[in-house]
Amino acid sequence: MLGAALALTGGCRSADDDKPAMQEPPPEPASPSRAQVPQGPSPSGEMRTIEATPAMVAQGKALFGACGACHGALGEGKVGQGPRLDSETFLAAATDRFLHDTITNGRAGTTMVPWGSSFKPAQIDALVAYIRSLHPVEPAKLNEQPLSANLEHGEKVFQSICYTCHGRSGAGYQETANGTGIGRAAFLSSVTNGYMRYVANHGKSQTQMKGFGGSKMSVANLDENEIDDVIGYLRTQAW
Repeated sequence: MLGAALALTGGCRSADDDKPAMQEPPPEPASPSRAQVPQGPSPSGEMRTIEATPAMVAQGKALFGACGACHGALGEGKVGQGPRLDSETFLAAATDRFLHDTITNGRAGTTMVPWGSSFKPAQIDALVAYIRSLHPVEPAKLNEQPLSANLEHGEKVFQSICYTCHGRSGAGYQETANGTGIGRAAFLSSVTNGYMRYVANHGKSQTQMKGFGGSKMSVANLDENEIDDVIGYLRTQAW
């Protein structure tokens, strides 16, 4: 009898037995590893610091003859020599400080020689005023947040999309016939994260450089993290 009772007891099910067994939730997919990377120059604060008067623009136009040999008489650029300056998105993203410093110091490794010994600071201000007059545009709102990047993914994106115009090492005209150099330390040390993000998203208007940001008109529909990945890759590989 005791054995039968034990057998019957063992065969009984409690209310808890009807509940589905609890399962551990599936592990969340690991997020891509993002690392801190070189940040580039600190933002200058004000986008526009040069008050362009008609007299300054006229003076800058007269001086621009020295620039036209590479950048074109009207700033339209010459492939293989100098990039286009008459570009809405470029002039929206470029600060007066960036333009002034580039004219003054040039860009090592390119045809852009320093003009600081040829022109006085006030004359370079006049050149900046004239370049602005080529395509008047309001300054862009730049995202200058600190940059972190998945460098492995940034390399994959750059080598699958960007290299066709800018070259495998970002040397531009020295490697390819249709893109400027974006891999040199001389360039990357002069442009902020905000400038790079803006141009990558919106492209350089009036040129073959189309936007890569998330829109129907973009080339690759990259999201913000992917664009940061490419910028981070460039900054860590600067040469």
